[in-house]
Amino acid sequence: MAERVSELLRRSVSQLETDVPDSYRHTLDALGPLVVTLAVDGERFALSGGDRLVVTDGDMPDAAVSITTSRATMLDVLDGHVALADAVEGGAVAVRGSLEHVLRAHDTLRAYVHAAARAPSHHRLLDALRAS
Repeated sequence: MAERVSELLRRSVSQLETDVPDSYRHTLDALGPLVVTLAVDGERFALSGGDRLVVTDGDMPDAAVSITTSRATMLDVLDGHVALADAVEGGAVAVRGSLEHVLRAHDTLRAYVHAAARAPSHHRLLDALRAS
């Protein structure tokens, strides 16, 4: 059985904080106090900022942005098979929130991906994301 995406994100955030603290801080600064709810193949969880990046299970009532997608779409975007903008335009990724908050979430995603690319242990998490 595939590991839950929320648990992979939780492990990822912890590894970023340890392995690439400057990149982790940049990701945290990009998110600020924003709360983002994610739904991936029906699994619901949230990422929030503030003093540190925190992943919580379930919906957060104060979420400013909601993102819905699938594990397959996440991998297609990460592998470069489809651009994020094309996935959104094509409906494979649904994003809801004010323009300001959606842009902040987008900037956070970019900072996170750049941080993950610099973290030596992240290839194992990507392998776990691929397992289904």
